[in-house]
Amino acid sequence: MSEERKQALYQLIRELYREKQAGEIIESFEKVFADESEDVEAVLDHWLDFYRLQKYRRSKVRRRPTYRERVTACSACGYPASHRHHLWDIAMHGENRVTIQLCANCHELHHLMYNALVRDSEYSRKLVLHVLFSGKISADTAEKILGWCLATVRYEANNGWIEQGRDLPAWVENQLHWTDFIKQQSAERG
Repeated sequence: MSEERKQALYQLIRELYREKQAGEIIESFEKVFADESEDVEAVLDHWLDFYRLQKYRRSKVRRRPTYRERVTACSACGYPASHRHHLWDIAMHGENRVTIQLCANCHELHHLMYNALVRDSEYSRKLVLHVLFSGKISADTAEKILGWCLATVRYEANNGWIEQGRDLPAWVENQLHWTDFIKQQSAERG
């Protein structure tokens, strides 16, 4: 039996359980591994897979937002109640602390912009254009949301998870008609 794989199993157990409980589990495995039967390798493989899956599932569990997070103003528009938006996607990275506080509307707009730029979602693109040209969102708010969205797109592209170029000004212009939006905002202000 591989000592390296056995230690990997024990490390997983220590990560998943408190010290006392981990010690009890490891002790029971020591008794099983002391047996020199042919099934020991199969047992080790099974439990390595089991605890790896447990670790993966735990990393994907979302933590509940705190009271402070719920009453923090939106980072984009200033609305007094907000959601915790993960800039690093939970499905890809698990629960993480790379977050910003956004109200429900700005949160949805961020996801729609991302989908329009990265996933070529025509549905999302139409909704973003409707929101941008409705006159109900300020240029400052839209620019902040687009900036966070583009930062996420660059990060994911640099890591090879999405296609390069989805953050280029020409692509943003093609998908979101950004200069037209800015012109409309300027005309409404002046």
